[in-house]
Amino acid sequence: MSHLAENHGKGEVRKRMRFLEAGQVDDAQVVIIGAPFEEASSYRKGSSLAPAAIRRASQSIESYSAIFRADLRDAGLGDAGDLTLSNQIEEALSQIADTVESFLRKGKRVVVLGGDHSVSIGAIAGARRVVPNLQVAVLDAHSDWRDSYNGSRYSHACTVRRIWELVEGRVWVAGTRSFVGNEDWSRYVSIDELPQKLDPSRPTYLSIDIDALDPSLCPGVGNPEPGGLRYEQVISLFKALSEFSLIGMDIVEVHPLYDPAEITAVTAAKLVQEGILAFWGK
Repeated sequence: MSHLAENHGKGEVRKRMRFLEAGQVDDAQVVIIGAPFEEASSYRKGSSLAPAAIRRASQSIESYSAIFRADLRDAGLGDAGDLTLSNQIEEALSQIADTVESFLRKGKRVVVLGGDHSVSIGAIAGARRVVPNLQVAVLDAHSDWRDSYNGSRYSHACTVRRIWELVEGRVWVAGTRSFVGNEDWSRYVSIDELPQKLDPSRPTYLSIDIDALDPSLCPGVGNPEPGGLRYEQVISLFKALSEFSLIGMDIVEVHPLYDPAEITAVTAAKLVQEGILAFWGK
């Protein structure tokens, strides 16, 4: 296990256990980036442990997808390790943005492992520097539409609102069961409607807050919400989005401390594997 560090953009990356079948990033087409940041969480902490837990859980699954008829071994996958992030929210998001921008400018695709959902703000900010016409699809149990929460505009309760601003309204959200009441309701749709709201001609980024799934499947989250998506519904979304030009995705809000059987981490790892092969395994 290596503890070497490299610089990509302005973010230092620490290398540890790699995701299943991932190699070095230099020749990779798809790069996994760990963003172990949880300072924007509002209820319970622990999501900073998620990148390591998801990588560990990936060792329990197969690299081949029978759904997408592709294998991670053929996907050109690299793992850049975990970013060493500031505990100041805006500085940490800037570090994430710089790193994502750096990889995208090299023609690579990115998969960010959070961390709380604020890391998506940084990732999308970096992506938009490269592709200004970006659109975003989000899965989340919560609307994340607050303008600020606990004195911060970058709380994970504000993520969709900040993304909405970054991409000039081109964001749609599915899986939501918890609202504050003042949302732009046109942004919140069913998971079946989500692909229909997106423009196939635009580059697309997918953000998955794991609490979008039913908590009986994924109990290890920061803010569990009754109800939720089935795993099969997310895979159906992947099938639909495979026809789009995906430039990146993230999986956030896994909380290993509340995941005693590790099924949330395994589900996250499986979604990373299936997502990579759906979007970039052709």
